[in-house]
Amino acid sequence: MTTIDHESEDSGVAALVEEPVGSDETASRSGTQHCVLFATNGSAEAEAALHFATALARRVRLPLRVLTVLEPLPAIPAQPAGASYHFGVEMERGERILNMVREELSANGMRDAVTTSMLVGSVGTTIAEAARDWRAEYIVLGAGRHGALERMLAGDTVVRVMRHAPAPVIAVPAECQTTPHNGVAAVDFGPASFNAARAAASIIGTGVLHLVHVRPEIDLPATDPEGWSAIYESGARSLLTQLADELHLQHPGLRTDVAIRRGHTPTTLLDYVNEVGADFVAAGQHSRGVVDRVLFGSVANALVRGARCGVLVAPA
Repeated sequence: MTTIDHESEDSGVAALVEEPVGSDETASRSGTQHCVLFATNGSAEAEAALHFATALARRVRLPLRVLTVLEPLPAIPAQPAGASYHFGVEMERGERILNMVREELSANGMRDAVTTSMLVGSVGTTIAEAARDWRAEYIVLGAGRHGALERMLAGDTVVRVMRHAPAPVIAVPAECQTTPHNGVAAVDFGPASFNAARAAASIIGTGVLHLVHVRPEIDLPATDPEGWSAIYESGARSLLTQLADELHLQHPGLRTDVAIRRGHTPTTLLDYVNEVGADFVAAGQHSRGVVDRVLFGSVANALVRGARCGVLVAPA
């Protein structure tokens, strides 16, 4: 049975339970070097995402850290016994989740390379703080099934993590259990989108990565429309080609192509993903203001909720 160490209330994390699955030496290494962080709530989608996370950890040669987060009920001073009982039940649930993960890892021969942990706090901020403390290169989460309701509920959890995450977040649907081979990277020429493309290239390795830029439906030409369109698309294609060359130098076995589309960005990207039969899509997140998000939404959020394949979102 694991033990609980209470941390400072100012940290936003109520409690920590941590148990190295392997030796003390393995636990020490995983605490000081970069890692792949897999966060689970014990759902069927999270179980599928565990297969993806273990395959990713092998591919990028990093230790895997498994985390489950328990969200506490609001404090009720008049009923301390009830709160204590609820916390005990949640602790038992968390232990069951981690035990299932340990059994799965043992079956896959990865038990000695993984550390399992339990944190109590708000899901989004707690996973983000853990990723920062553990120097996570990737954060892997389950993304729900194809049903609209399941995707919406799981997507909300992923979005909560995305808002605070210091590393790329990968949302894995229940149907996707292996690392991808045919990906799409949405490139708007901002730093986050470049980081998303580079992360996708590292994950895909020797597969195919389609670099696609979606030109806005409405833009303001600096000259006549035809001339402006030619200049825009020529410049965009040149930048995409430069990025493709860079990725090929870093990953000689990676095949790339470039494409330019025009339209409503989320819809156009999802259509393109289906067009090329991609099993993975990557995009950067923008730190836009509240008004922008209300009026235009978020491309990253739309991909998480709408894509039927794995989705990687790099932080702003």
